[in-house]
Amino acid sequence: MDAWRGQDTRGQAVRFLSQFRSRLCLVNVDAIGIGHNFALHLRSERFPVEMVNVSLPCPSKPNLGENDPAKRFVNLKACAYQTLADAFERDQVDGLTDEETIGQLAVIRRELDSQGRVKIESKERARGRGELSPDRADALMLAVCKPPPKYEYTPALPQQRAADHLDGGPELDDFISDFGPRRPREFGMLPQGALARYFRRNRGAW
Repeated sequence: MDAWRGQDTRGQAVRFLSQFRSRLCLVNVDAIGIGHNFALHLRSERFPVEMVNVSLPCPSKPNLGENDPAKRFVNLKACAYQTLADAFERDQVDGLTDEETIGQLAVIRRELDSQGRVKIESKERARGRGELSPDRADALMLAVCKPPPKYEYTPALPQQRAADHLDGGPELDDFISDFGPRRPREFGMLPQGALARYFRRNRGAW
């Protein structure tokens, strides 16, 4: 672990991360405020950067019932700190000897909102108690947290097959019925307007 203070610490961060470049699978960066440009700089240096906005609400997972993150936590920050706390409890964090980081972790407080969801005490309230910004604790939290999954759109159909359905006629009906839930990305190869024509003819299909 390392930390720097100054007007521009990009070079120091790059030199530090370069030692571990071959082992890095992801670099989580706080994308709020100046962190956004910092993340862009690390990307330009070819690091695998993930911009994380911990102020966003947690994605809902209704199948988890009462353990649904959207019901338990106000935002991703509260969820990520719980993930870090769980990792400590399971003895999954090794080699943390930095006294300043340990001290910052020790003074972080959590609260409950009106809906009973967990939230982390704001930095303004913490400063009111005489505590400094927990920059190192936040860095450790970001290193451990898992960003929300991304759903990317990648067409999979050959262009020629898509051309067979230009008129949105019976051929497209056959394609849709064969489609099922197995190949959702294949919709991307259909020509513009084909799906609209299909659903106009088959109202209530979806």
